[in-house]
Amino acid sequence: MSKAKTNQARIAYSLRQMQNLASADLPVQAQAMGLKVDGDGNIKVRFLGHDYLVTNSDIRSLENRFTTVDTKSVLAHYITSKGTGELLPDFLPIARLTGIASGASAGASPSDNLAKPLGDKFGSDYETFKRAALQIGAKHLGLGQSGAQTFELDDLPKLPVRLEFFEADEEFDAEIKLLFNAASTRFVSYECLEILTMSVVVEILMVAGLISDPEDCEASFI
Repeated sequence: MSKAKTNQARIAYSLRQMQNLASADLPVQAQAMGLKVDGDGNIKVRFLGHDYLVTNSDIRSLENRFTTVDTKSVLAHYITSKGTGELLPDFLPIARLTGIASGASAGASPSDNLAKPLGDKFGSDYETFKRAALQIGAKHLGLGQSGAQTFELDDLPKLPVRLEFFEADEEFDAEIKLLFNAASTRFVSYECLEILTMSVVVEILMVAGLISDPEDCEASFI
């Protein structure tokens, strides 16, 4: 699929989410999804290091910056979610959340490649990665059970995202993984998780100065 067709699909997806937002009861949805409303009944949310105001008619930056189509998609879809339940203790790669096996025996899912630019661009530069992760709002959780330095983005309480940085050793190169809570698909669609993955990857690479334009990150437009 060409980038133009992919972009058209993402724009169409965003428009559908904004249509759903138009009829949402924002105070009710905010309470259900762990967000807060202001005195006018609108939602203020911090997302990837930036502040946004969500109304029934729009999602706009409170910092006078351009609000991307993908940001609108993720926030509108999350806020209008009808999902219920609690988060689970496990975090999984996006492809594992389809319920379909992924790997050499089953054929890798295209979604496996969405976070690949992180490893490609950062390489083994952990300090630059750490600074960028903190700048977009991630919290450093320290060394996880997997042996990776672990960071968590929890601006959207029902949709936490983890980033794991595995340092290189004698056998393996450095690797960066992006993981979702195992309960994520109770709250948002798989398509939303793909768009969120792309958004995190692009934002962290831009903050680190490793790309200057989202389209420099080709894998984000699969």
